[in-house]
Amino acid sequence: MPLVEVKQLMQAFNVTERYIGQLVKEGMPREARGKYDLGKCMLWYLRYLQAVVRRRSGSEIPDDQGRTEQRERLRLLSAEAELKELELARERGQFIALPDLEKMLTDLVITTKARILAVSPRVAPQLVGMDRLTIEAELDKELRSALSYLAKSVNGNGHHSSDPDRAKPSTKVDARRANRSLFPE
Repeated sequence: MPLVEVKQLMQAFNVTERYIGQLVKEGMPREARGKYDLGKCMLWYLRYLQAVVRRRSGSEIPDDQGRTEQRERLRLLSAEAELKELELARERGQFIALPDLEKMLTDLVITTKARILAVSPRVAPQLVGMDRLTIEAELDKELRSALSYLAKSVNGNGHHSSDPDRAKPSTKVDARRANRSLFPE
C-alpha cells in the first residue's frame, strides 16, 4: 500500500490530527515521521476500536483467572436469586418444605385407611336382609361420604368431630399447604 500523510489518514479515520498522535502513542504503526501505511493503520485501528468496545461492554477479560472469577460471580448471583425466589414463594404460601409434605401425606394415608376401614363395621349391621342393589347403593353412599370427609379435611373445612360414628383422623391436615382437593366429590 502507498504511504499517506497525516491529513489523508485523518480523512480516512474521520478524526483530528491530535487524535492521530494519540493513536501513534497507543501503538499505531508509522513508517516515517508524518508517513503512514494506510492498510496497516486501518487494520490496527479496527482492532483498536474492537478492543475499546469490548472494554466498555465488560466482556474483555484478560486471562483465565478473570474468566473463572467472573463465572463464579455469576453462579453466586444466580444462586442468591434462586434463594430469594424460594423465600418469596414460601412467604406467598406457594412453597411447601419436603418434611411438611411427607407429614401431610402420611397423615392423609392414615386418615384414609381409618375412614375406609370404619365403613364396613358401621354399615354391615344395617345391610342384613337387604337385596344386592340396595347393599351396593348403601356401600357406595358410605364410601363417598368417607371420601368427602377426607376431601373436606384436606381443603381446610375441618373434621367432622360432631359425628361420633366417624373414625377420627390422627391429625388435621394443614389446609394452607394443600392446593386442591385430593378427593373430588
